[in-house]
Amino acid sequence: MDFNSSEVFPQIVISLVIVTVIFFAYMMTEQMKRSWTGYTGARVPILDSTCPSGNPQYFRQNPTNPSNTAILNYSENQLTGIEFSYTTFVYVSTDTDDGSNGWKTIFYKGYETSPMPLLGPGVFVSGSNGKNTSPVLRVVMNTYDGWFNTVDVEQIPFNKWFHLAIVLRKNSLEVYVNGNLANKKSFNGTLPYQNYQTLTVFPKVTTPYTLFDNTQNNPTRPSMGIPPGENMTVSGKFSGFISNFYYFSYAITYSEIQSMLNMGPSSKTCSANAGGLDQPPYLIDSWWTQQKH
Repeated sequence: MDFNSSEVFPQIVISLVIVTVIFFAYMMTEQMKRSWTGYTGARVPILDSTCPSGNPQYFRQNPTNPSNTAILNYSENQLTGIEFSYTTFVYVSTDTDDGSNGWKTIFYKGYETSPMPLLGPGVFVSGSNGKNTSPVLRVVMNTYDGWFNTVDVEQIPFNKWFHLAIVLRKNSLEVYVNGNLANKKSFNGTLPYQNYQTLTVFPKVTTPYTLFDNTQNNPTRPSMGIPPGENMTVSGKFSGFISNFYYFSYAITYSEIQSMLNMGPSSKTCSANAGGLDQPPYLIDSWWTQQKH
């Protein structure tokens, strides 16, 4: 049998091209599959309805339990270090302002029995007082050097929906209100402390809990990293609603924040008690730009 190299060589080239195309098609398919799997695992709907601050809701972080529908995965392989994000719509009722000096809890990730000191993060709201005519929103985040790291946002409205986004990015905690960066805190020289404990929404806090600074005359109390002379008392949960509550295991971008903002509060309710709530316009920047100081 004659061996004609002029015929065999093109066949070899064609075969190599076909194999190469199949290989790259396979790799692209696998990459798309991994990207989609990572996306769906990185974006977790915690509450995709409108829920009143009634009974506490616990999202226990046990992936072996099939009843857990909101497993909040740690950030992995992020170039800038530890990252995560929470976004939700919040409606603070005037009932939150009960005349007490304590902070009211919206949600926190930590021990079920107490909102202190393990917070990764914790979100609280105060009533109005002599300094502020509207509530103050406070986000608390643990770090390896101290438990008490706060980001405060003043002039949060009563009886009006606003969108809240909490983003941990480049070792800084950023708080956005209605798509605007309201405040941030940099964790210089230390790292945020993530925990594997329960995410608790509308916690049942019956006994006020006070986190003191480390200058108190109690040598058995550990240092919490609170500035001298300051303390934080948590007493009860806030009165109101949250809606479209999501977690991301990465730092979402500004465009993603806008996308979550544009969703608006959910028209679904997880309780009949929420049915009579007015649904004001979602993009409510007017109160923010007019009252921010």
